[in-house]
Amino acid sequence: MKPALGLGLAAALLALLLQGWLRPVELVATDLLMRLRGPQPADPRITIVDIDETGIDGVGRWPWRRTHMARLIDRLKADGARVIALDAVFSEPSLRDADVDLSGDDRALAESIRRAGNVVLGYFFRQKAGSPPTPGALAGAAFNAVYEPPEGIPIPRRRGVEANLPLFARAAAAQGFFSHEREGGVLRHYSLAIRHGDDAYPPLALRAAGLFLGRSELALASQSGVAVIEIAGRAVHANERGELWVNYRGPRKTYPTVSAAQVLNGTFQPGTFRDRLVLVGLSESGLADLQASPFGEMPGVEVHANVADDLLNGTYIRDTGMLAGLSLAALVLLALAVALLVLRTERHLTGALLAAALVLAWPAAAFFAFVTAGWHLQVVSPLLAGSLALVGSLRYRVATEEARAQRIKQTFQHYVSGAVVDEMLRHPERVKLGGERRQMTVLFSDIRGFTSISETLDPEALVQLLNELFTPMTRIVLDHGGTLDKYMGDALMAFFGAPLNQPDHAARACRATLAMRDELVRLNAGWHATGKLPPHLTLGIGIGLNSGEMSVGNVGSEAVFGYTVIGDNVNLGSRIEGLNKDYGTQILVSESTREAAGDGLLFRELDWVRVKGKLQPVGLHELLATLPAAADDTERAEAFAHGLALYRAQSFAAAAEIFATLADHRADGPAKAFLERCRHYQEDPPPADWDGVEVRKTK
Repeated sequence: MKPALGLGLAAALLALLLQGWLRPVELVATDLLMRLRGPQPADPRITIVDIDETGIDGVGRWPWRRTHMARLIDRLKADGARVIALDAVFSEPSLRDADVDLSGDDRALAESIRRAGNVVLGYFFRQKAGSPPTPGALAGAAFNAVYEPPEGIPIPRRRGVEANLPLFARAAAAQGFFSHEREGGVLRHYSLAIRHGDDAYPPLALRAAGLFLGRSELALASQSGVAVIEIAGRAVHANERGELWVNYRGPRKTYPTVSAAQVLNGTFQPGTFRDRLVLVGLSESGLADLQASPFGEMPGVEVHANVADDLLNGTYIRDTGMLAGLSLAALVLLALAVALLVLRTERHLTGALLAAALVLAWPAAAFFAFVTAGWHLQVVSPLLAGSLALVGSLRYRVATEEARAQRIKQTFQHYVSGAVVDEMLRHPERVKLGGERRQMTVLFSDIRGFTSISETLDPEALVQLLNELFTPMTRIVLDHGGTLDKYMGDALMAFFGAPLNQPDHAARACRATLAMRDELVRLNAGWHATGKLPPHLTLGIGIGLNSGEMSVGNVGSEAVFGYTVIGDNVNLGSRIEGLNKDYGTQILVSESTREAAGDGLLFRELDWVRVKGKLQPVGLHELLATLPAAADDTERAEAFAHGLALYRAQSFAAAAEIFATLADHRADGPAKAFLERCRHYQEDPPPADWDGVEVRKTK
């Protein structure tokens, strides 16, 4: 839990630190959301009169004589236009042209504007200070109501202004600026207020929309350090600088457009402008104020049309502090959730896929909120936080798995074969290093006659002899997939079935013991040949196997521990090994091992034994060979089975004959032991309830 929390918070913090650098990318991502959403229906109440190539060709080069503009306004008003907004500024008086006094043109235009009573004039601000505007040039341009001094409202300030002549300004119903800054070459944010001198001023689209709604009053205030603009009594959800994020309806020509030439020559359809907000601007190449939008380039007048549409219908993009907080919460939660999924899901591939799906779900959620509610939820920084958490968590998990693999290798490289270690590293999910219960087979091997040998050899030679014995014996155990548990003096303990689960653990253990028996023959021959053992001494071993449920895992202290098995079935395996002395055998296995080993091996049943501390008798079998076995082994097993059946039927005399034959001709250890029992029971018969079980009173 702690690594996931730490990685998630680290990814979130890094994404937050990069948030400022990511703003240009976020803007482009929002443009993409707008394009993916596609064009939207435009407000039919908005119409554009375009001073296009046709108008320039028909009327003359721009700027036109102001009598043409007056006639344009008159005809729009006559057709019923509710508001006429001009994306143009008349900051200079008309000049004399070829000895023609054009001053009357200015008066004609001013009179037309006054008669219409619904004209909104445009003007623009400059960053640098210039000559102060002529008194009256900004008449009716400022906000009607400002509830705080402009200095206390966080809106942009401009020092210079290119204003209309007072003659036109006083005649207009209102004025609005049309100077706006681009971000990365794209006009995304539309300033709803600019501070100049001691006043604050609204833009062209805001003025036109307010007038269209029948409420020319516009208010500006500050709420908790955020600029608040009101139009027709309702607040506009702009950002803290009073900028509106334009929700463009579509590409160029989205709004109904009529050529100015058609208006001037009266060839438009009557009623085209009735009750419309009419925006007049230029699109002629080389003259127009072209602006880049998410949908491509368009004349500035179309930008004003999109903003007016947003203001009239409240469909602008909402980018409030609450939404910024929601984006921040999503950033942190996404990073944490991704880290948890990757690190806490058991299957790392499943966790990674779920985490990746969660990361990709955020842009989908942001797109849904954008389309349905016009919300701007940040896409890039939460996506970055989720991606960083995903990459970091995957790298942490890989490092953890590598460290785990290294620990496994260090833990087991001296206990199991290289093939088993490789398998554990390929499939670590199959390994459980903590304690668990499993069906396994335990092997105990002890040297016979070790005391006599230790009395004959000096300590150095004895240690060398043990090393030469344990080295191949250990290799045999490992080669058969077993795990070395420990060396106990002259004894060896191993088990099969862990750390990797081995369904054939019993068969593996049986084949390993047969290989150990054959290896001992080779070792004794070598020791006799080299003189390491006197001719009269032969090293022997006794091996005991038992299968069943055992507990396996790391046992010990926090500082020192060993991977081992414990449980009753382990103890029983040790006692079975000790019984080799009583029966004169090399390999004894329990009934459970005999059953679990399956086919392919030759066993002979020896006895039922009730060992000390156990109420239930244990079936005891001797492992003779692999199948197909030698004829001598098969005949010996069959003869012993016949004698054992007679013994258990209390036909002790007949059984004794069979056991005597085996003992004399084949030097059979178990036959000698049963021959002694038969003779004993012939002299002292067992009780009537005798069940044939041999009881051991010592371990």
